[in-house]
Parts: sequence; C-alpha cells; structure tokens
Amino acid sequence: MPLKVLIVGADVGTLTLALILEQAGIDFTLLESQESVPACAGGLVLHPTILPLLEQLSLRDDLLFTSQPLEQVALLDSKMGSIGGLDWSEWRLRYGAWSRFMTRIEYCNMVLEKLPEAKVLFQKAITQVSVLHNGQEYGSDDEQDNDPNHTSNEPGVDHIPLTFEGRRDSILDEIVEEKQMPASTTPPATAAAPPPPARGVTVECSDGSMYSGHILICNVGDSLQDKLAALDLDLGSDSHNSSPGASFTEGSQSKEIQYFLSGVTDTMDSQRYPLMKEDTTQLNLVLDDRSGLTWWAATLVDHRIAWQVTKRVRLSEKSAVPPRFGSPQDPSAIRSMCNHISPRMICPLGGTMSQLVEWTRTSNMACKRWERGFEPIVPAQAPPRVLFLGEAGRKTIPLFGEPGDETILDALSIAESLVSLRSKETKTVQAAIDSHHSARSQRRDLAIDESRSMDQLLRAGGPLRRLCRSVALNYTPKCMQDRMSDEKYAYRPQATFLHPVPDYGAVPPNVHSGRSRRSFGGCEKLPE
Repeated sequence: MPLKVLIVGADVGTLTLALILEQAGIDFTLLESQESVPACAGGLVLHPTILPLLEQLSLRDDLLFTSQPLEQVALLDSKMGSIGGLDWSEWRLRYGAWSRFMTRIEYCNMVLEKLPEAKVLFQKAITQVSVLHNGQEYGSDDEQDNDPNHTSNEPGVDHIPLTFEGRRDSILDEIVEEKQMPASTTPPATAAAPPPPARGVTVECSDGSMYSGHILICNVGDSLQDKLAALDLDLGSDSHNSSPGASFTEGSQSKEIQYFLSGVTDTMDSQRYPLMKEDTTQLNLVLDDRSGLTWWAATLVDHRIAWQVTKRVRLSEKSAVPPRFGSPQDPSAIRSMCNHISPRMICPLGGTMSQLVEWTRTSNMACKRWERGFEPIVPAQAPPRVLFLGEAGRKTIPLFGEPGDETILDALSIAESLVSLRSKETKTVQAAIDSHHSARSQRRDLAIDESRSMDQLLRAGGPLRRLCRSVALNYTPKCMQDRMSDEKYAYRPQATFLHPVPDYGAVPPNVHSGRSRRSFGGCEKLPE
C-alpha cells in the first residue's frame, strides 16, 4: 500500500506541505473543520530563503501577481520621528529575489488552487484520532510479506479479529486499548465482521466519516493549543515515546504575553494614501516606548492596507495568566484589543489607526496571542506517527515574517523525510520524524534567538537601551550587515525530488541551514 498522509487543519504550513506532497507523488488527505481556509487576517512576508522552493512549486507567477516587493522597513516613534530602518533593497541582487509582501489569506488560497479538490475536504471537524502503537502494524505490507503464516485472501488486510474497548483513543481524550483474540478463536456466526484494522492512524470526523493513513500531521493553531495542552496519552511500554503528556509552558508561570490584532482593509482611495500608488510595499513600524504598544501598516498590491497592533503584557510571579480566547476570530478578543487603539495613535501611512480599524470589516480581523515560555510539542512528547506543524507551535516571536518562513521550511523538511521513507512500520516512520526534527533543530534554535534579539532591540525601555538601538540601526557598518544577511539568506533550499530552478543570486546558495553567529543584522543582545 502506498504511503498515505493525513493532514488536519489548513494554514500556511500545512497547505504548503500538501502542495509539496502532491508534487512528490505522495498521497494525502487534508481535513479542515471550517467551510473555507481559516487563515488569520494580516500580512505575510516571504523572504528569499523560501522563494526558490515556491518557484519549484509553480507559484512564481501567482506571487508576482498577488504580492509586491518589500525593500525597506521604516521604524518611527509615536510622533512619527525616525528611529532607523531596515534596508533590504539589495536582496534582489545578492539573493536573487526581493522579499515579497501579501496577505496570509491570499497565500493560502493561491496554494489551495494548485491542490486537487478531492484531497482537500472542508467541514471535517475531528472528534477522534486513533494511533496504533503496540509495535505491530496490522495490515502493513512490510510485515505481511515477511510473515510466512499470513494467509489473508485480501491484499493488505489482516483478518485477525480485533476488539477495541470503548474506543477512547483520541489524542484529545485518553488512550487506545486493544485486545488481540487468539487465532484459533472463531467469532460467533451472528457477530458482525470486524472492521479492517487501522493502518497506523485513523481519524474520525463529527459527520461519522473516517480516514486512515500512515502518519498524521496536525496544524498547531490557536484554536488547537488548549486541546493539545491537555494531551495525556499512555503510549505503552513499547512505544518510542517515554514521556506521556505535553506542556505548553516552560514553567508554571508565563513571563510575558503579546497580543496581536491584525486586519486588512477594503479597497482604499489612493488619493487619501498616496503611498499606495507605489509599485513596492511601504511598511512603516511605530514603536511607542512609553505605552508598550507597537503598530505597523503596509500597502498591498490592490490599494488595500494590512495593519497590526501589538500589546505587550509583562507578568510577575504573582500575576494571574489571562485566559486564552477560543480562536483568532474570537469577537471578544478583537473588541478588547480595539479598546486599546486610541484616536491619538497616528497611522504611519497617514490618518490614524482608529480610521484603519473603522475601514476594516470584523471578518477581516484576527487576534493572536504569543507567550514567552510557550513550549512546543517535541518528538519525545508526541505520539508515534503524529507530527505537529504550524507557527503557533514555536517560540519564535512573530516579527517580519520569520515564523512563516520557518514553517514553510519545516514543511519541506517533512516532505524530504517522507519521500525517502522505505517502510511504513512504526519504528521507520518515527525515525523519519526524528530525522526531520534533527535536521531542523539548529536553524529552529537560531530563529528563536534572532527573533528574541530583534524583539529586545525594538522594545528599548530606557535611555541606554534607546542609545544602543539607535547605534545598532543607524551606525552598524554595512559590511557587517551584509555578512550577517549572507549567512542567513544564502540558505536557499530546494526540494531534491523536484526539478531544480535557476538561482539568480550573486551570493552562492548554501545547502547547510546553520549559521555561525546568533544575532540579527549584526546587533548583539542589548543590556538588560
């Protein structure tokens, strides 16, 4: 039986993975609980690191049509005075492509159009996930071929009767308990024929439909975090995993929480915002050191504006952690964040942020939460044959597209591991998952360090820190900036199983994901 992958949840990472699997010839089914792609509103930055891969996936023309180059990011204070900026104007020459800016929803829909309709199923809410993990793959081709006593008349199906007690086998509930009846036992004539045994992972939906596969890949979104945090599986003594359960915090207390309110306006009058007439994206970021709020606005290709307001909440050991909200589209969370947007908050493109909120429909807004102390699922805690993918499952602070890039690179790494898979046994599948985590671990750690360094750089809270920020942004030698950028963006991987595309960069591409220093743009960690 060919390898079959089940994907739960549609987002930037999982949809990209589905397209890579489709190009690689690996069978998959993507299940989404909503009626359409529930991508969070807001902008998405795609950097040169992933653009060769997207060209391999035949997305180049679509990207040129739906996105604009992002050459510079201007940093301003609350009175619109210049603090500094990030200059990416030479990236087209050095790395073969500019960074591109577009909306998240447009990216997801762009990828969705390339996927077969029969493999992407909507309105499929998952109620139960069964993982067969007792060391024996009932019905797997490998073990049937190696078993001289196997006498099945139907290829790929083992007729050993199985009895499942209670079917409390969801990763969101409790455990799977299975009993194997002796081969000599004959089931009663009146008993119904037992269902075909699970081939690794079986997913049951609220409408009663069931889907089976050899590996399950779950999108870790805000609506899934609470369910995964309650994960408490007894994986069995023979399981690869020795540590049941999973925690989403490094300790009992989070140190900091950031709330992000994002939105995309309707089509605007270019006379009101002349910057929209430019053929490049104008992204301006405002840093208000006194209020703890930051906000940015950026022009889109079709005379719309993407914007975001960030509120930082610092917690002491005695502070109570604010409760989570249900989903990024939770109306109460959106209203709560809108209350923090003062009419005095100047929009860096003109007008005020309150006006942008008024010109944005609620359906085009989303509120996300990031916790310092958030602990993603790691291989030692995930059930066998289950892998988690998504920006919400990382400690990377969402700044300038870093989590989106890394999630797409995660999707490529997963696909590379699955393409090289030679067996569908649990130990072989788990070895492929471990290989993916090992290949991505170094770059994942570097991305976390870089996002923290940049976040610390931007949120200067005192005179000394503001001075360090000004020096880092305005007086760092260009040779040092180029060297740090080259170490990062020389890594431009392509799928080894797809036809390679030309690399147009003056800086040769690097096949290794690591970099020698853990800093962002030559800016070391600032003093506390």
